[in-house]
Amino acid sequence: MGKPCKERAETRIFGSSLNAAQFMPNFISEAHIENAIIDVFVKNLHYRHLNCEHVDGTGRASEREVIIGPLLRQRLALLNPGLPASAIDEALSQLTASRQDRSALLGNQELYGLIREGVPVTITNAAGVHEPATVRAIDFNDPARNDYLVVSQLWIQGEVIRRRPDLIVYVNGLPLVFIELKNSNVGLRNAYDDNLTNYRRDIPALFLPNAICILSNGLETKVGSFLAGWEHFFNWLRPDDEKQVPDKQRIRTYGVSLDYAVLGLCEKSRLLDYLENFILFYKLMLRRLRRGWFKFEYAD
Repeated sequence: MGKPCKERAETRIFGSSLNAAQFMPNFISEAHIENAIIDVFVKNLHYRHLNCEHVDGTGRASEREVIIGPLLRQRLALLNPGLPASAIDEALSQLTASRQDRSALLGNQELYGLIREGVPVTITNAAGVHEPATVRAIDFNDPARNDYLVVSQLWIQGEVIRRRPDLIVYVNGLPLVFIELKNSNVGLRNAYDDNLTNYRRDIPALFLPNAICILSNGLETKVGSFLAGWEHFFNWLRPDDEKQVPDKQRIRTYGVSLDYAVLGLCEKSRLLDYLENFILFYKLMLRRLRRGWFKFEYAD
């Protein structure tokens, strides 16, 4: 994938002080969109970036693994310094379990509980007595203690088919955000029908830890849940907080571009806030709320 001219990509895709209509091209390639939004992750949000199209630098033992095990183990040890290695091993085993005997919704709910509440384990104390302990997978109180990584073009092997999502956002080795991109002249519905739907079928393990799905062709961007129907994916209208008045002129000119969603959802503290406080499972229905910015729900 060639590296586009950064100034041109950022001006055309994500706007500038220049008149947007004057510079809006008829076509923006998926590669331009991907490179430009990676710049947003790295330069604006201070994420690490790893391109795995040709060389997998994640440290995974197999392409079948969707969680980056070595990174997760490292962060578990860092966040839980008082616990023995056996507790870290047990937590890692629970977090990376396949959950093939659960539905997609129940598997997602179970793993979300471990991520949010911590992983229950049993340790042996100094007196030789077994006692319960909790292994934290994410530090929700201090965002700086976590690792934030955006991975592009990661190959994932399913039961039959090998797939390569455009971008996956990892926190401590856990794939929490899925981003699928299309050329600007391709209807955004195609990202749902031709990509997300197929990925759910072919590499379902990727979505067990998933919290957010973002679909974009650079001009239009929608946000939703991996099990939500297309009608429950919604435009993201504000890049910062819920009190901000949407820039309607910019939206009319650009659609709702990808940087709005990334800056609005993936800023480190905001992403953790969303993950900890705005996901609710109720019976067989899941609602994800983001302070009134979007709401969607689905039934299993």
